Amino acid sequence: MALKIGWFSSGRDPAARNLLKTVCDYITAEKPPVEISWIFCPRETGDAPFSEEYKQREMFFDLAAGLDIPVATLSYVNFLPELRKKGITESATAEMASPSLQEWRDLFGREVVRVIDMLPSVDLVVMAGYMLIIGRPELEAFDMVNIHPALPWGPKGTWQEVIHRLIADDASEQGIMVHLVTGELDRGPVISYTRFPIKGENWNELWNQWRTEISPESDINARESHPLFKEIRRQGEMRELPLLNIAIGELAGGQLLVRDHKIFSKGLVQDSGVDLTDIIEDFISRNM
Repeated sequence: MALKIGWFSSGRDPAARNLLKTVCDYITAEKPPVEISWIFCPRETGDAPFSEEYKQREMFFDLAAGLDIPVATLSYVNFLPELRKKGITESATAEMASPSLQEWRDLFGREVVRVIDMLPSVDLVVMAGYMLIIGRPELEAFDMVNIHPALPWGPKGTWQEVIHRLIADDASEQGIMVHLVTGELDRGPVISYTRFPIKGENWNELWNQWRTEISPESDINARESHPLFKEIRRQGEMRELPLLNIAIGELAGGQLLVRDHKIFSKGLVQDSGVDLTDIIEDFISRNM
């Protein structure tokens, strides 16, 4: 019996399309007992002025249509915008939500669950580039798996926030992990992860350029367009796709089971996750 997956994505950039397309290609080629039943996106066509992100999202919708996967939408932009604005203003960080922001997340989450309840039931939800912190209703309703661009003990937040933190900390390695979604941001039980260096012979010139060209006064565009920042992201993206495919394959094949917000292997609860670095690096070396 096929593992039925729901797919949560904001569809805002090429990486969102790459994740979806690569997993669908993996399912077609390897034929694991798994299917993506539907996609949910927290944005809608026409909910904002045209921009590059708007264009990327429309391309994501077009890809889903080409793959014959139905897409359900509910725009967070149009949902109680004054309460959300108040909540963001009162919150120290996105993770440390004010009561108003938590209220907005729970109210929006309740509506998300209502939308999802109208779709075919699934065994698992995969969050692949879903750029919202979910509320309690989604956590209670679904078993959810997230792909996060950091090691299990690494920085939290978006991939941009992660890379900014790594560079600020002068970190020597980066990673990708697949984990269960819990109430703690980017810290649920880990299914698997991979790691790679961001220091060493191949990186010295990029770090030297950063130290020469970037100062405390440099704006975010200068930082995120810098070759060091972009190379860390590129290396991470290369590993996201095979890591997610392996995790989905193990879930589909029954080697891993997600139930009641826990990961089971051979009947035992798993927490620490499996380091797949050797397997992922072998895959990359054979497919470059």
